[in-house]
Amino acid sequence: MSKDKRTWWKLSNKADYLIVGTYVVLCVLVLRKHEPWADEAQAWLIARDSGLFELLFQRLRYEGHPGLWYLILMIPSRIFPYYPTIQVMCFLIAVAGVYVFVRTSPFPIILKILFPFTYFIFYQYAIIARSYVLLPLLIFMIGSIYPQKSERIFLFTLLLCLLAYTSVFSALIAISVMFIHFLHTLKSWKGLELENRKRQIISFAVFTIFLLLMAVQLWQPLDSSFAKNYHFELNRIKSMSLNVLDEIFFEVKPLSYLALAISCLWFWSRRVLLLYFLSSLSIILLFAIKYYNSWHQGILFLAWILPMWISFQKPDATERIPWTYFNRIATITFAAIFITHIYWTYSSSISDYYGSYSGGQAVANYIEENDLSNAKIHATSFWSTSILPFFNKNIFANHNNGQKPAFWFWSDNNKHNNNLDLILEKQPDLIIIGRPTEPLPKINGYQTIDLFESNLYWKNRVKEQNHFAVYLKTE
Repeated sequence: MSKDKRTWWKLSNKADYLIVGTYVVLCVLVLRKHEPWADEAQAWLIARDSGLFELLFQRLRYEGHPGLWYLILMIPSRIFPYYPTIQVMCFLIAVAGVYVFVRTSPFPIILKILFPFTYFIFYQYAIIARSYVLLPLLIFMIGSIYPQKSERIFLFTLLLCLLAYTSVFSALIAISVMFIHFLHTLKSWKGLELENRKRQIISFAVFTIFLLLMAVQLWQPLDSSFAKNYHFELNRIKSMSLNVLDEIFFEVKPLSYLALAISCLWFWSRRVLLLYFLSSLSIILLFAIKYYNSWHQGILFLAWILPMWISFQKPDATERIPWTYFNRIATITFAAIFITHIYWTYSSSISDYYGSYSGGQAVANYIEENDLSNAKIHATSFWSTSILPFFNKNIFANHNNGQKPAFWFWSDNNKHNNNLDLILEKQPDLIIIGRPTEPLPKINGYQTIDLFESNLYWKNRVKEQNHFAVYLKTE
């Protein structure tokens, strides 16, 4: 492989600049209309209202997420405590990921043009500011140095540790990649110099210790109230496998399974099938056994992209399938999947642009415009968390006694009062009901201000409603 002589920041041609520039412009257009929802707000509030020790050794085990995203948010949440900063941070990381992809990926030009605008890369892991925005950047960086992983083993290990510290699911990708490298190292062990052997051993040891420390840090406490059960039913695992492998491709089972078969043949021909199996199957098992939600599909999608990246770095490895047209068939299959994802990107982006993703911002605006932030406000459910980051204090009197921290406690000991009858006994000035039942209930002594409507857009449909009903005391 010839060494790239370009300055590190330069792209190879005008087309690459056009791809990145188009991505930036379109992202800005959608992002300026996006209203952050509860999951985005929760991360910001945890970063803002937690001390470092509290975050690392108390909060993370209740969230079920490693700490990288929260640590990143700690800086702007203190220096620039303006909530939309989270969207700026997410945008910059997403653009960096696309930049690395366009500059370093070995994909055929048609795939390189299409991929940045696929659903998870453009919308779900870029517009929506969550920890998952880190995954494309880290996976692309790992892919870019993969051919030199032995020579750059410390950087390789650092990137795998960061990948593992982003999500429990992405940790399985990191473990799979390191295991494959371990097998490669064993195979070439006799030919390695002593110094290189030491470097490999140190890297394996550091990675193992890091995973053990992460497991201790994230071990779920007994009073956790979120995803606390385990499910080992074979039917659940089978159903999860069949459904999620369809959902990451076409959402048309015959087409998805055909694409999966072609992908596996392609990976086998390029000797990366084991990596794909290890990472994907382990992720699906964790989905089935512990917890799964729709946006986790993107992690499985990226677990498919990484071996694809590596496969295109091996142009001389096609002898397993000598058929001339197989390369074209695989490329067309991948392109068809990307085009399907672009349709989902378009659908969600248009919906987000013209609609409302979360009613939290609108409710916060109402509270500010009517000078109610110091009033006695009671709010129900986790979903009301999306309102709180717009204020520098906890404005909910029935959450943590109106004091900081303002984030939601995923604990059985959470004393947040969600019972409307008990709330009415306190006679608050303002009542906010997150995700209310419809038709809205009438509350004696309260005026119904509005139903602040919003929807969680997913691919080409609405997955959930994020409405808020607001009631103002009249007596």
